[in-house]
Amino acid sequence: MAKSQYTDPIIGQTFGNVVAKSILGRGGMGAVYLGHHPGLDMKVAVKLLPDLFVGKREMVERFLREARVSGRLQHPNIVRTLDVGQDHGVYYLVMEYVEGVDAQRLLDRETRFSPMRAVNIAGFVARALGEAHEQGIIHRDIKPANILIARDGKVKVTDFGLARSITNTATALTLSNQVVGTPNYMAPEQIKSMEVDARVDIYALGVTLWQFLTGVLPFDGATPMAVLLNVVGENLTMPRDTFDPLPKELREAVVAMTAKDPRRRLPNIPAVLAVLKKARDALRAAGLDSTAPLTGPGRNTSMWT
Repeated sequence: MAKSQYTDPIIGQTFGNVVAKSILGRGGMGAVYLGHHPGLDMKVAVKLLPDLFVGKREMVERFLREARVSGRLQHPNIVRTLDVGQDHGVYYLVMEYVEGVDAQRLLDRETRFSPMRAVNIAGFVARALGEAHEQGIIHRDIKPANILIARDGKVKVTDFGLARSITNTATALTLSNQVVGTPNYMAPEQIKSMEVDARVDIYALGVTLWQFLTGVLPFDGATPMAVLLNVVGENLTMPRDTFDPLPKELREAVVAMTAKDPRRRLPNIPAVLAVLKKARDALRAAGLDSTAPLTGPGRNTSMWT
């Protein structure tokens, strides 16, 4: 006799006004479901904090922090938060549903992006970060997995669970006094637990752009600690087979965004947008203006200015 298929007990439950319809994915901070909001008659995403974390103050605070921070940010390149609450003993977060895929999955399928596509996506993310920074918020976990690419080409930043205030260091969230973030994308000063500012997001975006162009991570290791040591101690190399054919403006943009010393890094998002615009103009002048995928399926990404 065939085994009965597992039925997710969440499907069909209501969280606030939203009915969970199907699972979209699972991650370290919970499962995300496709839901239907009857009042708005629209699809939404419902993120649930796992039962395992409900009794852990730091995890609940991180979950609620994401709701508070993203709820303050109204920008076309940031996933909107619509509601937050607790139902059936579970904390839930209702967000804008983005029909598409995250940039990490696209990289897994396509290996790497064309230079123009990489610059365009980075530009959209920079615009989102500019809005967050103007509101006094640092994201602290920019990486391809937190960049959503919609089917129509729109780019949206998500997951503000590690965000913190630029002006109030007392609001910084740590998990059991451990460094928080994704090691491969963390700025050296973030790893060293030094006081950080918006430049950590600029560094992470620079590493992400480097990854878009090369298809691999600049710093890796067998363990998270090995990665952290490499980020702090090793120089970011520019593979000749990737960067030599590209305009110097693009190479210079990556270097300026990923300087180890934050004092030598681009200071703010307007400066990032300026160097990305120069890189985009240089790519166009060199005839490298295609945004089509280099390999595999995908969609074009429109300009961000």
